[in-house]
Amino acid sequence: MGFLQQFLDKKRICIQCHNNPDSDTLASAYGLYCFFTDRGIETKIIYSGLKKIDKYNLRYMIEHCGIPIRYVNELPETELLLIVDGQYGQGNVEKFNAPQIAVIDHHMCVQEENERTLIAANYQSCSTIIWELLEEEGYPVKENEKLCVALLFGLFVDTASFYDLYGERDIRMRLALGGEYPLFDRLIKSCMTVAELMIVSDAIYNHYFEYRKKFAIVSALKCDQSILGIIGDFVIQVDRILVSFAYTEINGGYQISIRSCDNKILANQLAASLCEGIGSGGGHAQKAGGRISIEKYEDIYGKEDFFEFLIRKLNEHIPDAVE
Repeated sequence: MGFLQQFLDKKRICIQCHNNPDSDTLASAYGLYCFFTDRGIETKIIYSGLKKIDKYNLRYMIEHCGIPIRYVNELPETELLLIVDGQYGQGNVEKFNAPQIAVIDHHMCVQEENERTLIAANYQSCSTIIWELLEEEGYPVKENEKLCVALLFGLFVDTASFYDLYGERDIRMRLALGGEYPLFDRLIKSCMTVAELMIVSDAIYNHYFEYRKKFAIVSALKCDQSILGIIGDFVIQVDRILVSFAYTEINGGYQISIRSCDNKILANQLAASLCEGIGSGGGHAQKAGGRISIEKYEDIYGKEDFFEFLIRKLNEHIPDAVE
């Protein structure tokens, strides 16, 4: 029996996105909404938290994909609360009491698992998990253009504009749903806000450069993975930099984005090495990315400052540059 089958006896389902929703949680919720409503189940998409959605491309996505999400302070009447792209009790997910709770997520597991939880950290986006679940149920995703666009955009943002795309399943979804979508093209051309432009400029201005090894580390304020990709692609163009490492703290962990222009320093190997035991990382020789769990990091490295940890690890991994 497929994972979603266990919920088909419900008459009312609430799908909860994490606070301050991004494209991945919106796409994931929308995929499940389409599936359950097609089966006659009254389904609502909700989110909460301190901030309402105000980013232009997300509002555009909601309007033009037809995602019926609404902000709430109280949980509507429901038989099941299904959280997507987050976990119950996590800091970025408003906690509501519900008769039954289920979770679908692609981050490191931080809650107790049961038959109603599907948490798989080897996926780069929750959208990919939803796509696989819908495929498993025989739902015709490809026939729903708006859903295709939403799922692709969720993956696009969580993989730094596809530059850090390396997961086999995630690649499979991109290939399966690929097509000519004017709506998708419009969404990817509006990924940065003025506030994020300021984050990028501030992060680049305050970069760290190791002259001997010729690598740069750029710490950015909380931002989308796609913004990290923009930073990495910009910094690696500097003539004296062979490796750029950009990171941001978000959702109980660190998102990382790595670029290399030296064939002796492989970005995917560097990502895998840095994330070993504390997260997951990979990609391609020149572009890679990953996620690190703060909880797992502290379990292994204690109170060592993360920035100092990066300097130490990069110095260990990267050989002295040859002029």
